[in-house]
Amino acid sequence: MDKQKRDLLRITTALGLAFTAGILKPSDVFGAVWDGQLFDAKTVIAAVRALGGDAVITSDAVSLSGPEMVASGLVVPLSMESKIPNTEFMAVMVQKNPIPMIAAFVIPPGTDAAISTRIKMGETSTIYGIARANGKYYVGSTMIKVRAGGGGCG
Repeated sequence: MDKQKRDLLRITTALGLAFTAGILKPSDVFGAVWDGQLFDAKTVIAAVRALGGDAVITSDAVSLSGPEMVASGLVVPLSMESKIPNTEFMAVMVQKNPIPMIAAFVIPPGTDAAISTRIKMGETSTIYGIARANGKYYVGSTMIKVRAGGGGCG
């Protein structure tokens, strides 16, 4: 085992023990964006409230793209982009998943506000993209159809 792998193993073990012992909280390591309430949110407005906002603006500048229909919801490619200047945070929600909030990303200053990922879907659903820029929350959406028996996150 090379030195980098040993170092990674030591760090993850130490963090795991610190979390388990209650010495560290995820927010101490991952920043203020990490909040258990965010991933408990069932709606876009509940997610925005968990992030400290109170209003959502529907915007074509927040776009999501993925296949129109998938045979299986196990692995669904999805891309999200915000064309709103100073976008600093983006999140993805799948309306009909058991846990709708599936991903959150901090966007470093000076980088393109674009992500590509793969998600799980239990059934046909609206996918929401939430972007925070200049203290405001913007949302865009798309629909992805999962064929019956798609086997995602049921």
